[in-house]
Amino acid sequence: MKHIYQIKGMSCDGCRNHVEQALSKVEGVTKVSVDLKKAEAAIEMKSHIPLEKLQETLKKSGGNYSIANQGDEMHKHDNKELLSNHKETTNQNTKGSGVFYCPMHCEGEKTYNKAGSCPVCGMDLVEQPSQQKSAQQYTCPMHPEIIRNEPGSCPICGMNLVPKEPAKNEDDKTYKILLKKFIVAVSFTLPILLITMSAMFSNNPLLKIINQKSWNWIQFALSIPVVFYAAWMFFQRAWKSIITWKLNMFTLVGLGSGVAFVFSVTAMLFPGLFPAQFKSESGDVFVYFEATTVILSLVLLGQLMEAKAHSKTTGAIKELLKLVPSQATLVVDRSEKIISI
Repeated sequence: MKHIYQIKGMSCDGCRNHVEQALSKVEGVTKVSVDLKKAEAAIEMKSHIPLEKLQETLKKSGGNYSIANQGDEMHKHDNKELLSNHKETTNQNTKGSGVFYCPMHCEGEKTYNKAGSCPVCGMDLVEQPSQQKSAQQYTCPMHPEIIRNEPGSCPICGMNLVPKEPAKNEDDKTYKILLKKFIVAVSFTLPILLITMSAMFSNNPLLKIINQKSWNWIQFALSIPVVFYAAWMFFQRAWKSIITWKLNMFTLVGLGSGVAFVFSVTAMLFPGLFPAQFKSESGDVFVYFEATTVILSLVLLGQLMEAKAHSKTTGAIKELLKLVPSQATLVVDRSEKIISI
């Protein structure tokens, strides 16, 4: 039997392929053909499959896609979803626009209702600036008793009024979180790098304190906060890119640094598994904790710079939005009336 369903949420061929592949994996489905222009999916199945099962499959596959029968049921579904999205957006608009998008536009103009990472490339989603006027209040730095709802000058001293509370956005939060993680990563990476670089000297001064095996364990201990706290999100994104088979830069970062870390731990615990060519003069296998932590720290620095750039761009757009007038003159029966936009 063959059924035609309406698909909502597709914006490009990538979306069409994603939906087609996801529905093809449903047990009992023999053939799936998705039309992007008509937003329809023709599904051939051995026996009837409940719509809820198809919807659940799309939801688990990632992305904001929905499926419904043609006709009234689709309209009911759309109205319910629009009402739900409206409530979410209304609640989130108290803190910002509540609309997030991928800075690489992997799925065209597709947006999301919450912060996170892009399901295609893994990049941090960016929040769109809100065009709504906030309930910000302004005060004079010299006369705090002066409070106004709009910017201007102090009626007492003439100084420019300043916001009582600094505006916050999602990009600032992301930047602060990444900055904290970057500081942690650098703090633990530098000692590892110094321990490794000391081997370049003919008479390694560190070996006079303790042997190389002990220094390897110290490097391992120092690398744990970098791998499992500061840069753990990279491994999560790498794993997600592999299971969805949407390979990206985080796939390379996760594989490269992950293999170096696992190899180093294995070399410390089971040195007998490796041939003599892998070992130093003292009989210890060479470890690569410095490669792991340096790579992760540099990628983290790139993410930090990216978040800072997004924050500045969003701030500039918000400053432009402040120039939008909040009132308009409405002419009714040759009489003018000031109303809010």
